[in-house]
Amino acid sequence: MKLRSLILSAFLALAAFAQPAAAQNKVHDVDITVTLATDGSAQVREVWDMTLSKGTEVYLGRENLGDISIRNLTVSDDQGETYKTDHGWDVDRSFERKKGHCGLHSISDGYEICWGIGEYGHRTYTVEYTLTNLVKSLDDYDMIHYMFYTPNDFMGEHVKVTVEKPGFEMDTLTRIWAFGFDGYIWREDGKVIAESENPLEPSHDIILLIRFDKGTFEPTSVQERPFQVVLDRALEGADEPDNPLPKWKERLYSILGALLFGFMCLIPFLPMIARIIQRRKARKNAFGTLHLSDIGWSREIPYAGDILKNYYIISTSKDIKAKDNSVASAMILHMLQEGCLEAQRDLATGKVNIYFKENADFSELDSTEKGLWSMMLEASGPNRILEEKEFSNWASKHETRLYNWTQSIKATGLSKLRTGGYYQASKYTDQGRAENRKVIGFKKFLEDTTLIKERTTPEVTLWREYLIFASLLGIAEQVAKELKDIDPVMFEKAYTMPYNDMSRVIRLSNSYSRVLDSHAVTHSYSGGGSLGGFSRSGGGGHSSFGGGGGFSGGGHSGVR
Repeated sequence: MKLRSLILSAFLALAAFAQPAAAQNKVHDVDITVTLATDGSAQVREVWDMTLSKGTEVYLGRENLGDISIRNLTVSDDQGETYKTDHGWDVDRSFERKKGHCGLHSISDGYEICWGIGEYGHRTYTVEYTLTNLVKSLDDYDMIHYMFYTPNDFMGEHVKVTVEKPGFEMDTLTRIWAFGFDGYIWREDGKVIAESENPLEPSHDIILLIRFDKGTFEPTSVQERPFQVVLDRALEGADEPDNPLPKWKERLYSILGALLFGFMCLIPFLPMIARIIQRRKARKNAFGTLHLSDIGWSREIPYAGDILKNYYIISTSKDIKAKDNSVASAMILHMLQEGCLEAQRDLATGKVNIYFKENADFSELDSTEKGLWSMMLEASGPNRILEEKEFSNWASKHETRLYNWTQSIKATGLSKLRTGGYYQASKYTDQGRAENRKVIGFKKFLEDTTLIKERTTPEVTLWREYLIFASLLGIAEQVAKELKDIDPVMFEKAYTMPYNDMSRVIRLSNSYSRVLDSHAVTHSYSGGGSLGGFSRSGGGGHSSFGGGGGFSGGGHSGVR
């Protein structure tokens, strides 16, 4: 998938040079929200952020609908004008006659949703309509299999699709797949979210396949076939999982590569050069400089201490070495600091154990942390004390759930970066690069014993955040020792426990992280998907460029 993306990006860059910039219509952002009703219909709201310089109207193709119909169309714009909905749409009308109007243009096997551009320049349009019969009733399950974003005449810099049903939590029983683009699909706050990671080329689309257990809907659209038939067709041509290699294989391949290098002249250099160029490009994009050594140390905690934002840059940068799923260690320390967990020493055994509070306040936790808390609680058993072996035993029986949780981490972090304005159009903004440089600077600060001793101040809040960030880097034990040496009394005040107990807690959190990671990876090897690739199991994760066949919807969109 990575090679294909690289080749496509190269062709895209060449095409961009070949076209005058002023003549291009651009889509900066598309935010689609699909709100499902019990009868299987859906209220769809699409917000299109565009720059338009030619044409008279925007049209969104909606073909291959079958028994799905489009009703109650409304369009409004960023100037507060609600357009008049025409009963029939004439594509040959003039620019002025289309201004302030919208409507459905009937085409073979569907419609085009159309509206007049009104004025050229940077515009935002909100399109709302009802889709009937979106949810289908099958023999064994209910499902949605629909193309929500169709191929366009122009680039789509960023697209996000959210599917929700008021009063219903889309948990791990709701299976999810995404096709046609480079991005992710995951569950968050009871919703299903699909979001592009890189720009969508004119040929790309977004197809979602969502499977529901019976009883959630009462669809009026019935298809007499099992879900497996739908899934098998959708998976035809889907990307194969890009499973991570075991360490011994990585070393073996490195040795073989070194041996082959001596016998080859030019060919082995090409992928190496490509990797170097790609890495330099990624470094420049992420940090705004190729020379990370020039970034000075910093005491300022990046991204205001947000765990998922920091983890995304730490885990995706080749220049920052961090342990797999160190994010779980950081979350456990955060939950301890927020009082959702407690660590106490058992006087009889001398062991430090993690306890779960009866009436924990989750207001400071995000959905991924709440998910980790719930899994740990289940593993703890009736006594609500999580022992080291208990989590390992529980994990071996719930690998799919662990896999699904790990899949949501990076996607949620990326979504937060986009929402905060740190990452747009598949690259970091100036604001994002500035925060990323703080990641490097703060890492240097924590790793330098002298800096910690000379520059740190005994502040409870700061010390707590230091340890959480250190957990993301896998150096929490080292930092805890340095803080204890600076002021043992302040250490106990900050962490509400002595250093020896905190050391035990850090080792426990690291152990739970390793268990989580190992069982999630085991699930990916057993056919459930890949931590970095497309999931065939329906647990979410990366989307697939190929596959998705058998969907409803589709067509072509653009400006004319």
